[in-house]
Amino acid sequence: MESANEQTYTFAAAGIGETDKVLALYQSVTGGAFCTWNEYYPGMQQIREDVESNNLFVLRSEEGIVGASSIVPENELDDLELWKIKEGKIAEIARVAVAPEHQGKGLALTMVNEIEKVLKSRGYRAVHLLAAKVNLPACHTYRKAGYKLRGECDMFGHHYCAYEKEL
Repeated sequence: MESANEQTYTFAAAGIGETDKVLALYQSVTGGAFCTWNEYYPGMQQIREDVESNNLFVLRSEEGIVGASSIVPENELDDLELWKIKEGKIAEIARVAVAPEHQGKGLALTMVNEIEKVLKSRGYRAVHLLAAKVNLPACHTYRKAGYKLRGECDMFGHHYCAYEKEL
């Protein structure tokens, strides 16, 4: 896959040997203007669990890993009352990150589109996800990808927009 700047990117499952690089990516965005993550989350425990369950995907360029995203097959979001789609196999897309020097190039949207293909191949019917309301780029990306805003909620000490999409 290529972007507008002619750089080639590949999207694939992360390998066990890439956990440190993914953690470094997460840390590079933590503390940024739109990021609500902290020094504890996301951490190595989430990364290892995602890799071991084949649910962590990375976007690579010639420079290495420039983006990451995870699938959460079963999560506490399903219990929120605001969802319209409640039946069938539903996943969450979580921990989407793009390296600061690669932001603004549409790479988060590329990863969301690619991870949706993985979800469809695994038989998922829909996606539920939360984006921090202060994370304006993420909210824009999900709307651009066709996600519907179903409401807002407070969780994990932050205020979130709840998005849903039928696959």
